[in-house]
Amino acid sequence: MFLKKRTSEILVATAAFLFVLGTLTGLRVWDLEPATSVQSAIVNGAALFITVIVVLRAFQGTDLVGNWILTFGPSFGFTLNLFIPVMANPAAFIYPLVTGAIVSGVITLVGYSIGRGFSVVWNRQDA
Repeated sequence: MFLKKRTSEILVATAAFLFVLGTLTGLRVWDLEPATSVQSAIVNGAALFITVIVVLRAFQGTDLVGNWILTFGPSFGFTLNLFIPVMANPAAFIYPLVTGAIVSGVITLVGYSIGRGFSVVWNRQDA
């Protein structure tokens, strides 16, 4: 039941994970990485974009778990890309997984709080 309800969110999160990880890994492998300042701007912009998506979805009434699923895909892809060059053994896979969960949790909580806050204020004006 849980998977049936969350299918679209899981598919979008998986696609975002594959896109982020594939793009960043490809840039590193082909030595096409932009300067650090450009990379920081891209990461900050992507985090802001994901937060805006969560705000809009929370404003529309979607739940916290669904929003977290959506943010986990790209967050995990980014953190896995960061840890791949320094992972010495397969057990180190837990570090990017936990870091991705924390990053996506923070983005989700911030975006969800803002979106639900806007929703409450908007609905009070209608009353």
